[in-house]
Amino acid sequence: MTAPRVLFLADAAPDYVADGLFHGLRSVLGAGVVDYPRRAPLYARDDVSDQYGRGFGLYGLLPDIEVNRERVFERSWDLVVSAVMWRDWSYWRRAWEAFGSQVKHAVVDGGDLPWIYPYGPAWWRPGRWLSPRAHTRATYFKREWTPISMVAAGRHIELQPIAISYPEEKIVATVPEKRKDFPEHIVDLEVGARLGRRLAHGRVHIFEREADYLADLRASRFGITTKRAGWDALRHLELAGAGAVPCFRRLEKKPATCAPHGLVDGENCISYRDADELLLRISLISGAERERLAESALSWARANTTRQRAQSFLERAL
Repeated sequence: MTAPRVLFLADAAPDYVADGLFHGLRSVLGAGVVDYPRRAPLYARDDVSDQYGRGFGLYGLLPDIEVNRERVFERSWDLVVSAVMWRDWSYWRRAWEAFGSQVKHAVVDGGDLPWIYPYGPAWWRPGRWLSPRAHTRATYFKREWTPISMVAAGRHIELQPIAISYPEEKIVATVPEKRKDFPEHIVDLEVGARLGRRLAHGRVHIFEREADYLADLRASRFGITTKRAGWDALRHLELAGAGAVPCFRRLEKKPATCAPHGLVDGENCISYRDADELLLRISLISGAERERLAESALSWARANTTRQRAQSFLERAL
């Protein structure tokens, strides 16, 4: 089967959903996927510390192979991806004007809010409201997705789930030997205070090098994660990929349609309501049970690599 020709449209500014998807598409298709404009932060270089999160996780990894980015709106494609719909919606409009229904389209909305384009407040301006509807012309992939996503459109529509993904080379082969219960970086302020951890806020970072950050996670039996602006976060996969058991505050409140998908309390993670419940549950877990949870979490991380995400995306979009 001939590999598809894919045009990937989005500004180069970071977006974890789009960046993980593109990393996977380039891993699967090579030069068959063209990023326009060039997604510079994803390509290998000496320093990515100026990127969001100091470039940990997704950035500075891809070889900078030769790719033809000339006259992309005049060439033939099998799939055109408008990859950051919540922010770079103008690429969708340009893509539809250039190609119409002659090619398959996919739009990816990795934003933190449930609105679909163009029904949210961000698009309530003259000219934007009349833009071509994506959900009737393209396969629409949505990360934060609740019943309001459909109500906004005035009728039931079909959305495809998508989530942040993680490079397979960052995932450990087996659960490492552990030497402590929790890592240094604790994002839950209540739990961090109970553990006496130094808390990082904003652009203040505990670790300057990703290697040190990952080594700390890999040495830890458990890791703490929470809902931030949205339910999905790269941190979930960093913890699971390090062989630590993700402890997710109030996971039971997450709508089933919102990413992350597949995290189940007592199966591959621990859901907790407050620090007291978390510390009690951990104190009651046997070594064998903790190892089972860690192995299951690691399996979950392997199911959410950038390559896996890209392959699933292509199967649904083409």
